[in-house]
Amino acid sequence: MFLIIGCGYVGERLADLLHEAGHQVAGVTHSAESAVRLASGKPYSVHPCDVSDEQAVAKLTKDLVVAPTVIVHCASSNRGGAPMYRKVYLDGCKFLQHAFPNAHLVFTSSSSVYAQTDGSLVDEKSEAIPDRETSRILREAEEFILAPGGCVARLAGIYGPERSFVLKNFLEGKASIEDGNGDGRHLNQIHREDAASALMQLSVAKQRGIFNIVDNRPMTQRECFEHLATRFNKPLPPVTAQNTERKRAWTNKRLLNAKLRDTGWLPAFPSYFDALENDEELVPSILAQLSKQQDAAPALNRELRTNQQETHRGLNIVIVGLMGCGKTAVGRLAAQKIGFDFADTDKIITESAGKTVSAIFSDEGETGFRKREAEALRSLASKRCLVIATGGGIVTQPENMPLLRQLGFVVWLSASPATLHRRTAHSHDRPLLRSGDPESTLRQLGDARKTLYEEVADMKITTDDLSLEDVAYGLAESAKLHFRNYV
Repeated sequence: MFLIIGCGYVGERLADLLHEAGHQVAGVTHSAESAVRLASGKPYSVHPCDVSDEQAVAKLTKDLVVAPTVIVHCASSNRGGAPMYRKVYLDGCKFLQHAFPNAHLVFTSSSSVYAQTDGSLVDEKSEAIPDRETSRILREAEEFILAPGGCVARLAGIYGPERSFVLKNFLEGKASIEDGNGDGRHLNQIHREDAASALMQLSVAKQRGIFNIVDNRPMTQRECFEHLATRFNKPLPPVTAQNTERKRAWTNKRLLNAKLRDTGWLPAFPSYFDALENDEELVPSILAQLSKQQDAAPALNRELRTNQQETHRGLNIVIVGLMGCGKTAVGRLAAQKIGFDFADTDKIITESAGKTVSAIFSDEGETGFRKREAEALRSLASKRCLVIATGGGIVTQPENMPLLRQLGFVVWLSASPATLHRRTAHSHDRPLLRSGDPESTLRQLGDARKTLYEEVADMKITTDDLSLEDVAYGLAESAKLHFRNYV
C-alpha cells in the first residue's frame, strides 16, 4: 500500500496515478477539512494528519486499515521559514520512520540543495552544500532518509496548469534576465504530470539513493523569454542584477536527469517549450488567473491592467459571430491573403469526437458540445499564424473570453437575421435552428450575444452587402495594421 503524505499539487496527482495503475493508495492532508474535501471526489481514502506532530503520526498508524509498504513524503512547508522546514521535513521524516519502520520512504526534496552558480552541469554526484538554512535542513532530512536505504527525489521548479511562475511573471511584466552576462541564469523545470510519474516510478520500484527530477532541457532565461516574447508579441524583459532577495539562493546550474531516465522513466513534456505547445490547459489557466486579477482590481487600476493585458496577444486572427455570418469562408480567404494557416473549431470538435455537430448535440446536449468547444479552443492556445473560425456560441462560456483575446486579433462578423437566415436555410447541421421560425431564433441569439461579441472583438465588419472577397480583404489589411502595433 502506498501512503502519500501531502496530497497537494504533485501529491494528489501521484496518488491518482498510483490508483489508476491498480495500486492500493491512501492520501494524507494537513487538516480534517481538506481531507474531507479531497476524499469526496477520490476513489481512495484520505486522512488528516499533521506530519510534524508525533502524536498525530502515531494516530495515523491506527487509522489506516492496511500498513503502508511505501511512504512518499511530499508535504509542503506552506512557505514557512527554517523552523517550519525542520518540523515538516526533518521531524516529519523521523516520525514517519518511527511509526512505520517497515515502509520504504521516498522524500521529495528540492534542487535548491545544489548551490552552483557557474552554469555547470549537475548530476546526483555533484556537490550539494547549500548556503541557505532552509536548504541545509533539507539536506539533513535527505541524509536521514538515505541512511537506512530510502530514496530522495530532488525536484526542479514545478509548473503545470494554474501554476507557472515563469509564464505568469512574464505576462505580468515582472520578469527579468538576471545577471549582466546577457543570458541570465539557467531555469530547471519539471511539469507536474512528469514529476508525479517520476515519483511513481521511484516508489513502485522502491528505488534507493538520490534522483534529480527535471525535464530534459535546461534553458537560460534569455532563451525562455525570447520564446515567450515571440509567442505573445511582447518585448524581452530587461537585464537586471542578480535577485538576491529570492527565498531560495541565487543559483545557476544545469540539472541532469540521466539517472532517472535510466530507470525507464520518460517525460511527457521533455522541455518547457513542449508543454507550452502541447499542454492544452497550461496557457489558458494562467491567462484565466490574470483575468481574475484584473476583475478583482480596484477601478482606478483596471484601465492600467487592461492596457497591460493587451500585450499578451498572440499572432493569430480570430473570427467570431453568429452562424451564417461567413466565418469559415472569409477565414479561408483571409488566411490565403495574409499567408496564415486556417483552423475551424467546429472541425476540430467533429474530428476529435468522430461525429457531426448535430450528433454531438443529440448525444451530449449543448452542455457537452460547449465543453468540447472549450477544449478545442484551448488546443489552439499556443499556436501562431492562424486564422481561426469559431462557433457562434463560443462567447457564451466565460472561460473562453480571455483565451479568445489572448489568441490574437478578434474580428466580429455581423449580419442581419434575414441575411443569416438566407445563408443558413439549406444547412442541415445547425441544431439551434431546428425551431419553427429559424429567423426569429437567429434574432434572439443575436440579441443575447451582441454584448459578448462587442466585449471580445477588436473590430466589427457588417457583411450583409459585402462580397466574401471584400470582407476577407478588409479583415486581412486590418489585421496587418493590428500586428504592426503589437509586434
